[in-house]
Amino acid sequence: MPRRSDLRLTAVILGSALLLTGCSSGAAQPPEPAPSPTHIDLGAWDEETDGNGIVLLDAATARSAVLSAVREAGPVTMTGTFTNTAGRVLTVSVHGSSEETVAEFTVDGQSTSVAISDGQAYVRPSEATAGDGLTSDEYSCVADDDPAVTRWGSLLHPLQALAEHTSDASALGAPADDAVDLILGADGTLGALSVQTQGPALPASITRADIAGSLQLEFSGWGDPVDLPDLDSAAGC
Repeated sequence: MPRRSDLRLTAVILGSALLLTGCSSGAAQPPEPAPSPTHIDLGAWDEETDGNGIVLLDAATARSAVLSAVREAGPVTMTGTFTNTAGRVLTVSVHGSSEETVAEFTVDGQSTSVAISDGQAYVRPSEATAGDGLTSDEYSCVADDDPAVTRWGSLLHPLQALAEHTSDASALGAPADDAVDLILGADGTLGALSVQTQGPALPASITRADIAGSLQLEFSGWGDPVDLPDLDSAAGC
């Protein structure tokens, strides 16, 4: 599975252009404006009516803005599939954040559930993934670095999944229907992250295909509370 990302990101809100200033030989230099975006018609863009300003950012800054918005939004529902190069399909259903999560991963008709609460990880494995003292169809306490947890990689947490799979963002497309694509890979060869241009710069979906396989995820229910299963009787706690 992909490596984990450990990113510290800063929220970006665009109301006006960023100006850079400097000094030389004791004299103030004229401010140098940030590069103007070329993918939209600035003359037709209206700050009051045209959204959150994500379309005015370069790709790297837009990505940071999206990840910051995701962190601030709290829990989210992330659903979709990952298909490896052999055609095997992993179905993903995650509701939560990095702090509290309920996830279900299904392969070949068998599902494994993972729950994380108060820093403790719980796993209810399928028959195929049970092992190392774990019993299928029963939640057990495990360490957060246990293979029963880490095998799902960044797909266990929406923020980590987005950070991992958008690190090669290269440009923004043209906005349409209250969304804009953050293009992944050179000229969009690897896919795109669709981002809302109204309200917080939150992602709606990501489509990606690379040497590992193809990924399709959708995001909804921002801020909805997490409904944890009954974990009081989990084994091994």
